[in-house]
Amino acid sequence: MPLLERLQNIRWRHAVIAAVVLALGAALFGVIAFAGNAGRRSTPSAAAADAPARVGSPIDPNSTRPPDNPTLAPNDDPAADSAFGIEAQALLDELRSHDVPFTDADANILVDIGDRNVARGVPDLDADDPEITDQVARAFPQYTVEQRTDVVRCLAEYVERTLAANRGTVPPDEDDHNG
Repeated sequence: MPLLERLQNIRWRHAVIAAVVLALGAALFGVIAFAGNAGRRSTPSAAAADAPARVGSPIDPNSTRPPDNPTLAPNDDPAADSAFGIEAQALLDELRSHDVPFTDADANILVDIGDRNVARGVPDLDADDPEITDQVARAFPQYTVEQRTDVVRCLAEYVERTLAANRGTVPPDEDDHNG
């Protein structure tokens, strides 16, 4: 066999062997890399293992307002879907300043009462509005007479403020909730 043919056969053989070795090496590297990452994907990290499981807030069965989607927990912010808008938080802050006790669930009920009275559309409410008084008495029978009076006055005032803001007018008697 002439020398040139012999060198050509050796080159092809070596090229084929080198290609097979490279392909097997790449396959082996892929298997090792995939197996190494698979263990990390299925096992939570130490930080994730120590963290408490995320639990949504439960749907309050006592709420008079149904959630937008009953399969989801309601928004914890009572003002989020209120006709009161920003006044809802101001109402709750005002009630706290009068030392009226209420829970987060109670805050939702207070905002619901406000929403119902905004829907009534009465722009000038009495500080002892009988409809608001009845709603508060039914929702919060545990309140003292003084607490109930403060809640009704504040609700009436913030309903008036909301209606005035929606209509572009001035509330008729802005401070009647203070006495």
